Amino acid sequence: MTDAPPIASPLLQVRELSKTFLSRRGWPVAKTVAVRAVDHVSFEVGRGEALGVVGESGCGKSTVARLALRLIEADGGDVVFDGAQVLQASKGDLRRLRRRMQIVFQDPASALDPRQRVGEALGEALRVHGLAARRDVRTVVERLLDEVGLPKVAADRFPHEFSGGQRQRIGIARALALGPDIVFADEPVSALDVSVQAQILVLMERLKAERNLAFVFISHDLGVVRHFCKRVVVLYLGRVVETGPVPEIFEDPLHPYTQLLKASSPSPDPDAAVAMTFQEGEPPSPVNPPSGCHFHPRCPHVMEVCRSVAPAPRKAAPGRVVACHLYPE
Repeated sequence: MTDAPPIASPLLQVRELSKTFLSRRGWPVAKTVAVRAVDHVSFEVGRGEALGVVGESGCGKSTVARLALRLIEADGGDVVFDGAQVLQASKGDLRRLRRRMQIVFQDPASALDPRQRVGEALGEALRVHGLAARRDVRTVVERLLDEVGLPKVAADRFPHEFSGGQRQRIGIARALALGPDIVFADEPVSALDVSVQAQILVLMERLKAERNLAFVFISHDLGVVRHFCKRVVVLYLGRVVETGPVPEIFEDPLHPYTQLLKASSPSPDPDAAVAMTFQEGEPPSPVNPPSGCHFHPRCPHVMEVCRSVAPAPRKAAPGRVVACHLYPE
């Protein structure tokens, strides 16, 4: 998104990130098909900033996080963290970078080893990276547990002995163990009850302020993103369709897909209901995406150019970038 206003000394820069997965599908004769999960995605994150990444399920949000952390290898693009190239980093350099780049996963139950006590799970990273002597690990673990609102005795228990919200606190503590500068939060509250969601969000806000943490907050819940983030990136079928400050994006969305997301979001005010003029149905398959603008089969403002030409990102307002033919250069 070269048209977006630059962030002074960005902590993380993602440029033209792309990833295609090959999958065997079909019966009785399986064929190899290409799934374009991430298609030239770009964004920046400032120090201490919370950036939201929103979109429907399957739009590539989680894949972007894993590519940026190099948990999976990208096909193209660049990821620059505090001046260091992540995708070209050697094994040793990547290990040092990962101390500063951590992730909180969506499902806290599957993210924790059920055979490992909590104290062992938190202390393992400290020992591997040499951040604490063996005799001091327990003290550091207890301090981490206290920081996320859990008692010290939690270190001696197994993950199945905790509630979902408590397990997510453990996942957050594990992400904090190495003292990161940025945390990718991949749908961190979607599996939790609403009341527990609020508690986890309050915890993350406190940690963000106390530690000056940057967050890439991935979610399909617009209300959560609006509460936690200052800027937002909207993804559709692996492409960025709109970027901008949260208040402007949510109050006056420019891209028709962002307008659809807003219209689909529940509102407690029945008088605030928005007439749905979009085509119904699920998003197209990434195996065979539409030509041109991927959103054109569902868009009420579709033009002939939309069917054949993919719109380039363009500056539509101060701080706003949108990829849509409705907004010419």
